[in-house]
Amino acid sequence: MNNETKQIKGLVLAAGKGTRFQSGQPMPKVLRPVLGRPMVSYVIESLRGAGVEDITLVVGFGADEVIGALGSQFYYVHQLEQLGSGHAVMCAREHFADFSGSLVVMCGDSPLFSSGTLHKMIDEHTRTEASITLAVTTLDDPFGYGRILRDDFGRVVGIVEEKCASDKERLIREVNGGAYVFDAEWLFGNIRLMTRNQSGEYNLTDMVRVAAEQNLQVSAVQCDPEELLGVNTPEQLALIEEILRGKLCE
Repeated sequence: MNNETKQIKGLVLAAGKGTRFQSGQPMPKVLRPVLGRPMVSYVIESLRGAGVEDITLVVGFGADEVIGALGSQFYYVHQLEQLGSGHAVMCAREHFADFSGSLVVMCGDSPLFSSGTLHKMIDEHTRTEASITLAVTTLDDPFGYGRILRDDFGRVVGIVEEKCASDKERLIREVNGGAYVFDAEWLFGNIRLMTRNQSGEYNLTDMVRVAAEQNLQVSAVQCDPEELLGVNTPEQLALIEEILRGKLCE
């Protein structure tokens, strides 16, 4: 195993506009200030805390603003048309063409993920030699989250989004956390097998189905339910700030 194989890199999805923020000048969602810092900076900080220093960002709406705010220490991939999380990762395929290590993929609007959770995911990914490792948790009210599908042996075989779930699947309380570690070579070698959802978008979660159909290992690591909280509305932003303010006082 050479050094290239052992490497770990990060990919942050940061192309969104944040259409549910109505007030003020439109701005890239990942630059929304959280306690005075762009929310994406918390994601980057967690990656670095887990030992991931080589980080690429997928940018779209307000790309120049994001690049201007974060600087030249990162590599940037442009997603010219927003067609879902899977499409965002597709846009980075050429950039990672010669990379055969582990790729940590995160959303730029999930500032509560801890470096400790990412560390556990990376360790589990390596230990199990998985093609994908997921962050998962169990919620009393799983509404709105993708449900984790397991077979009779407890193996993860898919993720079904809320709007596509059957009544029975909606009863599942184990949900997808939205952070992933991929075998990069496998990911980009098979990403064309993703299918569009009912909205015409590519969900990155569909790669779990692809891996399961190939009888490959999909691992899962439990995370704190709090870590799942994303920022799509001013109300959610206020809640995230309250949680982070509390952590600063601990």
